[in-house]
Amino acid sequence: MYKDIFLRICKVYVKQYMDFAFIFDFDWEEQKRIWESDKIINVKIRDTENVLKRIFTKWSLWLWESYCEWKIEVDDDEYREFIFIFVRITYNKKLLWKLRLLDIFRVLRAIYGRKYFSYWSQEADINSHYSLRNWFDNNDDSNEFYLMWLNAKYIQYSCWKWDRWTRRLEEAQENKLNFYAKRLWIFKRSEWKTLLDLGCGWWWLIFYMAEKYSIKCTGLTLSVAQAKYINEEIDRRWLRDLVNVEIRNIHNIQWKYDYITSVGVMEHITDYDDLYKKVSKSLKENWKTLIHSMFQETKKLIDADPFLLKYIFPGAGIPQLKHNLEVFRKYFKYVDNNELPDKSYPKTLQCWFDNFCKNEKSIRRLLEEKSKVTDVDYAIRVYKHYL
Repeated sequence: MYKDIFLRICKVYVKQYMDFAFIFDFDWEEQKRIWESDKIINVKIRDTENVLKRIFTKWSLWLWESYCEWKIEVDDDEYREFIFIFVRITYNKKLLWKLRLLDIFRVLRAIYGRKYFSYWSQEADINSHYSLRNWFDNNDDSNEFYLMWLNAKYIQYSCWKWDRWTRRLEEAQENKLNFYAKRLWIFKRSEWKTLLDLGCGWWWLIFYMAEKYSIKCTGLTLSVAQAKYINEEIDRRWLRDLVNVEIRNIHNIQWKYDYITSVGVMEHITDYDDLYKKVSKSLKENWKTLIHSMFQETKKLIDADPFLLKYIFPGAGIPQLKHNLEVFRKYFKYVDNNELPDKSYPKTLQCWFDNFCKNEKSIRRLLEEKSKVTDVDYAIRVYKHYL
């Protein structure tokens, strides 16, 4: 029953997205080829009926968990094309409406029947992911895990800016940093101005602004591991007179600054009104703030995939654009909404995924020797799916 539903969805899918053919191997017994193309995605599904029943009950969460349990096997470089079947049937309504009526009902029931997972506090959310407290006792090990696939001169755990002419990831990183500087009107004459970065990550933005423009920077983070890495980098880069990091909640802003930035933080908070109000009061007169976030346009104030909430970003979610702009305009007269080029995030994720796969042996060794992870294969596939 569920295998038949799945195959009907695939047949509809390939008529609209015709680049690839799919060969499905069900339980070592049956093979089904969908579409004709020189580019073939081979997918092995074990315990087929139960796996597909799980998927059509709880959709994305159990799809990804089946992959992590090795019940779905696809080559690393082909996995993305396989999961696009489910992603596009979820978000492309024109594709969804081409299914049989009963299949539409089953898909929608699975999508809207998803469960969500969250921690009770922002501190738990941040340290769960950015310090990997459930995996490592040592902050250096946590940082090493991330730097194996984020490694760059300026460590960015945020999408880069891929312009039409951009070819290399280093160029995309530089594009984004230059873009932010221009958006904030930061130039060579900006030296010794002050900048506060809310949720500073591994401090890519602040190191760049300090090294290139001699701006005096302060960063706030709740991640103990990130703070340790930043302090070591401050000394290594000889930036102690320009850069300072504090483990403090971003709602607790204590001084006034020329610039205030926030990149990838709005996904981790819910009280936007309080934050925007405090940012507006903490800016010096006629100076600028830059808020970068993923936004969504559904009716929900916060939305997120259950798999990401359970395994990657507990307590997080993607805020609604319209609601955020309404709150933002209460405190700022001039709002310039500007998006990064199309596909910047997918291209960034692809680079991270490639780095992760390239360093998989080292990552596996780190998890086996220094982590509390009991099922290393499962953990690695969690991050492969996420990326």
